[in-house]
Amino acid sequence: MTYSDASRPKDECGVCGIFGHEDAAKLTYFGLYALQHRGQESAGIVASDGSQISQHKGMGLVHDVFSEADLQGLKGHLTVGHVRYSTTGASNIINAQPFTATHQGCTVAVAHNGNLVNIRSLRNELEKKGSIFQSTMDSEVVVHLLARCSHLGLDKALIDTFESIKGAYSILLLTEDKLIAVRDAGGFRPLCLGKLNNGGFIVASETCALDLVEAQYVRDIEPGEILIIDRDGQRSLRLDTSQRRSFCIFEQVYFARPDSDIFGINVYQSRKRMGAILARECKIDADFVMPTRPSAFPRPRASPLKWQ
Repeated sequence: MTYSDASRPKDECGVCGIFGHEDAAKLTYFGLYALQHRGQESAGIVASDGSQISQHKGMGLVHDVFSEADLQGLKGHLTVGHVRYSTTGASNIINAQPFTATHQGCTVAVAHNGNLVNIRSLRNELEKKGSIFQSTMDSEVVVHLLARCSHLGLDKALIDTFESIKGAYSILLLTEDKLIAVRDAGGFRPLCLGKLNNGGFIVASETCALDLVEAQYVRDIEPGEILIIDRDGQRSLRLDTSQRRSFCIFEQVYFARPDSDIFGINVYQSRKRMGAILARECKIDADFVMPTRPSAFPRPRASPLKWQ
């Protein structure tokens, strides 16, 4: 197995999940639309109505991948969605996420933002034990690790799986009746929780996705937290929290949208402060200063979208 993109780390993928809304697929579409800047290679949504799981994925931008008919076909109150900018694996449809697999009658879908640094050793170990991989992306390893631990019960399987994974990641998992959000112990990648107008919940990479569906920001998923949302409410498991917290500075500098709040800080305001500090430290005699990247342009808070 070769990893053609392993030397080019790319961490910008966006994830969005909905629990408890009859139009979960449409809200996920809007969430992914708001997160389009985090990935333009492919987009996908997996939905569950409590007993049956459906999915739609494709190469390209969110509005090109999904039609209204596609969204109407994604039935259920529970969804996870993904926009991809390659982590590990080639840019083709087989590596589009969410990645879905069934084991012993239970289906799980995984949407992943980040990089797993021990992917090769984990994959080699799993293949030696008989695992057969369908893709070259590191996210698939999560499914195989969960399957190996399934006899331990959900909570123990989740803890054992994610304590064996090293790296920077924010991950959403969907089962027939649960939305599960996981953030690495260092908190390197962002992930936030919001509450929908009807009482349901949204989990997304950035707060701009919450704004677009008129959701109220509740909190960030904590570093090392596994948040499980189902009809019984919310509960959290904890990974090893002794790891030093390490937040990605490039979220503030480049990755995130200016109208998002990342790691408790408004991105646009932090970029303004960076510019002021840079101006003081690197004084130049200039007549005009202008932004040179899209991340340097201000952007108003997102207005709610309505499906046309």
